[in-house]
Amino acid sequence: MLLGIAAFLVSVVTHMPARFAAKQIGLPSDAVQVSGTIWTGYARLGDAHILSWQTSGWESLRRMAVVVNWHLEGPQTDLTGRIAVPLPPRADRAELDAVRGTLGWALVDAALPDLPIRCEAMAVFDGLRVGLAPGVRIAEGMILAPKGQCERRDSDMPPVPTPALTAALSSDSEGLVAVLVQTDLPQTPLATARLTNTDRIIVTIHPAGAALVPGMPSSADSEIELPLATLFP
Repeated sequence: MLLGIAAFLVSVVTHMPARFAAKQIGLPSDAVQVSGTIWTGYARLGDAHILSWQTSGWESLRRMAVVVNWHLEGPQTDLTGRIAVPLPPRADRAELDAVRGTLGWALVDAALPDLPIRCEAMAVFDGLRVGLAPGVRIAEGMILAPKGQCERRDSDMPPVPTPALTAALSSDSEGLVAVLVQTDLPQTPLATARLTNTDRIIVTIHPAGAALVPGMPSSADSEIELPLATLFP
């Protein structure tokens, strides 16, 4: 019986088209071109970024999930990691870990073309882990960003220099928390992002962080709240 189930899962993972899996987790087909299978393949994100992956058969069988080692390449971007997605595929129940490398702002531009600001910036990851088990959102790790600058696309205001930044990820009884600080002023939060165990995303921009965004009011906290289903319908 167990061997039969294992053989079936291997067959599913080996032959399921990547396009089908991408559709199941809600990836926009007009922005992401996918080729291959969920065993091995690649996705072209816009004109400049390529995400390739290779499924780990043994880990997939052991965890009864699709466990994939992935590699993202593009301008200022060279990022690797591992993701485990349950069967059938559900992006809101994935576990991401072993994330290491660099991520450039060009990917932000590609993913959010209507964002009112543009930055010369990058992020450095080292061992990031995020778990989205049902009802329990967990995270650990650090994200570092060297000095850069940002400017508004719709304004002639000069660019605003941005200091070196650090984002610390952790968890508490309510869910996943990420706190962004200036690296040399760790006691002053710039922004706080939270993914609650009830699947609400809450982003708070504190005055010190708003002061770094060209044209953004910085007299008080600004908060955005939306359901996770907005990103993963």
